[in-house]
Amino acid sequence: MPTGRRVLIWLGAIALIATAVVTLRMTEGPHSSDTDGDEPSEPVTVERFSADNVVLPAPGDDPAPPARVVAEPERDALRVAWANALPGGQVPKGAAGYEVRWRPSDGNGSDRDFGTRLVATPDVRLAGLTNDREHVVEVRTVDAFGQRSEPTRTTGTPGAPPDDWTEPLTGLYDDFADPSGYAGRWHLSGYRGCVDVVTERGRGLPIELGCGADLATLRAKQPMTLTAPAPSGELGRVAVRTDTAGIGGELTITLAPGPVDRVGADTRRANRFPPRDGALPGGTIRVGVDDGGVHVSAAPDVPAVTPRRLEVLSAPVRGPYVEHLFEVVLTTSGLRVYQDGLLVAVAGVVPSWRSASVLLGFRGPERRRSRVHLTGAGFTGPAAAVPGVVDVPVTAATQRVLNLTEPSPQVGIARSPLESARAAKLVATLVVAEGVDPRGVVVQLGDLRVPARPVVARPSAQDGAALTVAADVPAALLGAKGGASITPFVLRAPGATRQVRLVETYLRITPVPGWRPPEPELVAGRPRGADGLPSVDAVLANSAGEPLTSAVVAPRGQVVLKVNLDASTNQWETGSVGGVQGFEVWLDGELIAGVPTRTDGPGLGGQHALSIALPGMARGSHVLEVREYTMSGADRPVSAVLNFTVR
Repeated sequence: MPTGRRVLIWLGAIALIATAVVTLRMTEGPHSSDTDGDEPSEPVTVERFSADNVVLPAPGDDPAPPARVVAEPERDALRVAWANALPGGQVPKGAAGYEVRWRPSDGNGSDRDFGTRLVATPDVRLAGLTNDREHVVEVRTVDAFGQRSEPTRTTGTPGAPPDDWTEPLTGLYDDFADPSGYAGRWHLSGYRGCVDVVTERGRGLPIELGCGADLATLRAKQPMTLTAPAPSGELGRVAVRTDTAGIGGELTITLAPGPVDRVGADTRRANRFPPRDGALPGGTIRVGVDDGGVHVSAAPDVPAVTPRRLEVLSAPVRGPYVEHLFEVVLTTSGLRVYQDGLLVAVAGVVPSWRSASVLLGFRGPERRRSRVHLTGAGFTGPAAAVPGVVDVPVTAATQRVLNLTEPSPQVGIARSPLESARAAKLVATLVVAEGVDPRGVVVQLGDLRVPARPVVARPSAQDGAALTVAADVPAALLGAKGGASITPFVLRAPGATRQVRLVETYLRITPVPGWRPPEPELVAGRPRGADGLPSVDAVLANSAGEPLTSAVVAPRGQVVLKVNLDASTNQWETGSVGGVQGFEVWLDGELIAGVPTRTDGPGLGGQHALSIALPGMARGSHVLEVREYTMSGADRPVSAVLNFTVR
């Protein structure tokens, strides 16, 4: 064993012992248990090492290079794609990720001229480039040991991208060039403090999702109206350009016959959308896009048709931070979904309405703060006037919806937003539970109780469904006269239980002539962190590689420790991956294996399998830890812990 062996002080290792598959506990962030301080006691260098009972994986041939690389222009940037991010493209043999290098074509070609990024996905956005200046881009495949392929090269020139996709969008088109003005055309729905438009400039509308797995929903204040069928059968389309549908992220495009702010069950991600969803308001059609594909869902009453036979292709892979164009097209023979002009899904549903609200939903990876960008959106049909209303958020005394008789907290809202109002509505979105009548909601404003009606004709009463209601604010509460506050302010519904909760409440104010609303204040976005290291995932398996179904193993034969260093969702922080020098495996405080992953340069993930012989291992409980180290070795490692018993 190397002289640098370190003894592990076990601090809070968590055992996952169950009758199900034996899996690890991944740390939420870097974790080190060989020091009582915040940093390792000395920089760590991962050397290839194995104890007598461990067999390590070994590097093979160099990985294959990408077959083709394509660079497309954006303002001050290039969008570069290769492998399975291109239509029909294949993953190169041995790929765990990729190294991308670029420089101006008129440079001298020295290494100092090159920028370099590591990515886990086969596309990347190279920002900060000079428009109209040609650049050379090289992409190398990187395997699980850090071996590089030969480069595949292309050239590209940054500049304005083609915008012909915007020409049909006669009903509405917004390029979000001024993020501070979005509220005049869109309503943003989300839990306050978790969903914010931030101050980043130059990339459309930046929405920060600060609490993990948050759903931000934008509703256009103008309705989309269908047109007479075109010769192709097209009735209307919605187009969205965004980076939210990268691996782990999700985009939803919803058409609902009424000004709802949210639909369905918020906790249900797109890959769990049923084809017919009773949680949707009547007539609603919803399309979800994630790394699993395209998921079309409709309310039970939406008419069904047999879609035309068309060639549908698999959607190319999308990485975080890279924008793509998505189009939902409604036709007389069904619905079609396009990604960057490629037909990727069809569904046999047609609208039963002529006019509907357009909702765009954005969600990042689970348990991870993220930021998404919307650089263009719109729809076809005749243009409608933007309603002359202003949305002012207000907070109820409790996030619960109370029943009709229980006492309310004596907390109210300031009446100042209503002093310049000619008329106003109180709009609320709540999550209903079984037994609640969507048409029985009332708003209590001080001593007044006002009915709050659903904004759609056929709301869902399914447990967990979102319900948007609106109530007219009494005239007595408008204008300059009156008290400074309205107390209490709560929502009530017959049969409401603790499961019925509010998502948001706001005043929709029609101001008096001449009043100008204040510009919305954008939130300062959190600073970008460092490039994220791959997550560490590990599982114990039998000699055939099948995960064990018990945490108890017999003292004979061998077990296989399967280690997966996965950077696909960690790339959301910056669009790049932090380099990895390798990982170590510790058993009961003793170093038993070291696997370097830096053969030709920093590694960035991949899968490994280590064989551990069981004869001679002491009976009883054992603890394994896998530790992943940065290239410097001076940072706290990312680690994962699992427990097993020899009996």
